[in-house]
Amino acid sequence: MKTPMKWILGAGALCLTGWSCLFQVDENESVIVARFGDPSRVVEEAGLSLKFPFPVDTLIRVDRRTRILDPETLEYLTEDKKNVLVNCFVAWSVEEPIRFVRSARDLETAEARLADVALAELGNILGAHPMSALVSTEESAQRLADLDEKLTDNIALRADEDFGIRVHCARIKQLNYPAQNKKAVFRRMEAERRKIAQEIRSEGQEAAERIRADATRDAAVLVNEALRQAEELQGEGEAEATRIYGEAYGSDPEFYAFLRTLEVYKQVFGDNSTFVLPADSPLLEVLGTPPRVEKADTPTEGESDG
Repeated sequence: MKTPMKWILGAGALCLTGWSCLFQVDENESVIVARFGDPSRVVEEAGLSLKFPFPVDTLIRVDRRTRILDPETLEYLTEDKKNVLVNCFVAWSVEEPIRFVRSARDLETAEARLADVALAELGNILGAHPMSALVSTEESAQRLADLDEKLTDNIALRADEDFGIRVHCARIKQLNYPAQNKKAVFRRMEAERRKIAQEIRSEGQEAAERIRADATRDAAVLVNEALRQAEELQGEGEAEATRIYGEAYGSDPEFYAFLRTLEVYKQVFGDNSTFVLPADSPLLEVLGTPPRVEKADTPTEGESDG
């Protein structure tokens, strides 16, 4: 009975030993095989792999997924001595697992040290640029995109050298003013906007005056040209009328004189007008001689009695 038990125990021990030599690697992780506690190799291919059993080889699993670091918001001083509250974020992942484990040990420690690097580099960049590079009404003065790229490069360089971390991007996420400076900043911004608005109004008024002056000048030119043309047409009409009158007078002077006389009378006489004319008035020749009324003979006394 003892011999079969030994075989069973031996087979079980062999199976446990073989099982301890196998380990599984997931898609989103890297596995460091540490021999007697010293990291010796990295397995990144997903699936089953081999190692020496414990305690010869031990496993350290490192998450390779991209992580987002959101450091605390801090107050910085820009190149033109303006206080500003800035918050940024950093997207990062483990690039070299062995260097990462030796320098940072775990993700929490790595994020804390990476946050210190990010905040330090952010302060260096903001201290070398004026406030207008972050926020400005003039597009030519804004350099926020350039600052983001520079921040990414600076953090990536130090993170790779110190921790074996790959920084995908770093961006300034939020800008704000300290509470004690907000009112003064807002007043200055309002004053700047009022100044810009006044300049725009002045330019508009100047343009309006220029347009009115041009319109007045053009109108005067048009009116003068119209008056000139009207005078020319009137002169031509009067000349033509004079010519026609001359031709008419030359063809029949007596008839023309008669018509002119009638026109004068038409203008002089109105409706229901009464005129007392002498018997030899030329007007009577035009109007015609009225019928003469003969006076009746006065009856004599004898005739009236008879």
